[in-house]
Amino acid sequence: MIIQGRGEPRDIMRVLFQIRPDYLTNMAGDSIQMLKTRQYLERLGVRVDVSTTLTDLRPYDLVHLFNTTRVRETYIFLRQARQQGKPVAVSTIYWDAAEFLARTGSSSGATTAWASAHRLRRRVFQEATILLPNAREEMELISRQFGPVAPHHIVPNGVEEFFAHARPDAFTRTYGLRNFILCVGRIAPRKNQLTLAEALRDTGLTLVLLGPVNDASYAAQCAAAGSHVIMLPFMEHHRLAAAYAAAAVHVLPGWFETPGLANLEAGLAGCRVVSTDRGTAKEYFGHLALYCQPDDPSSIRRAVMDALQSPPNYRLKEHIQRHFTWQRVAEETLIAYQKCLCGK
Repeated sequence: MIIQGRGEPRDIMRVLFQIRPDYLTNMAGDSIQMLKTRQYLERLGVRVDVSTTLTDLRPYDLVHLFNTTRVRETYIFLRQARQQGKPVAVSTIYWDAAEFLARTGSSSGATTAWASAHRLRRRVFQEATILLPNAREEMELISRQFGPVAPHHIVPNGVEEFFAHARPDAFTRTYGLRNFILCVGRIAPRKNQLTLAEALRDTGLTLVLLGPVNDASYAAQCAAAGSHVIMLPFMEHHRLAAAYAAAAVHVLPGWFETPGLANLEAGLAGCRVVSTDRGTAKEYFGHLALYCQPDDPSSIRRAVMDALQSPPNYRLKEHIQRHFTWQRVAEETLIAYQKCLCGK
């Protein structure tokens, strides 16, 4: 595969991914997005290395950075790349956390830290060669909040195609559960599982919270919310597929999602989907999912009950399979790289 870069053509494009040092021990959406983008870019013939520290960039055609929530690390990587004359692509993975911080009683220090980090975000958004938001709405938010910024190319989030073939048997045999309400994600206030648990109390529905614990105190509150709550630890993706297939509805009621990798996985596995109305989920799923307000338990409960009464949504499955595979993510990312290297 010959890819035209700046100067002479090369036999292969070489890209360095840089990301926060704890991307494996503190797995989140940016971790998965980075790892899967790498896997599928390499299938397209791109050479991808990963670094969590400052390093010599001479072997690389460009640098690709992930995440502007923990923006200080991203900015340090950006500054080094600019100093070494390398073009920089940034997967922004951005949504404004101000509402979450204000509405959940976060400390004034946390709120101040988020606002003060905007100075670095603005520099990242302006000094990057190209921005790779996951949705048009995300890019519009960045433009509204930070003014003129770098050119962009929208690269959607993705999902593994094997979720389309998910079957419930393995999960049901292990846990004895079927037709429950499922929420997959880090157990933390931003994901809003406690409000979900409270919303479903006295409905007769079983709620399964599945994911790593990021906040032990919050997880304890979720576990104590009622006998209808079952908490399961993090599962590898190949086991998650069976959990989605066994569930009746998958719910992400968090304070924002962009759009939530778990909802893409659940929808492709044939599960009905309920998403928060904050973030970019509506841009991905349109009328094929149901939406709730994260600050309103009655809204969450109503959306879940409406989803339960709806027939299985095969159109959602087809929509995700057509538009949001990691293969497409890699293809769009490569288009963005070519724009970088050609100066367009």
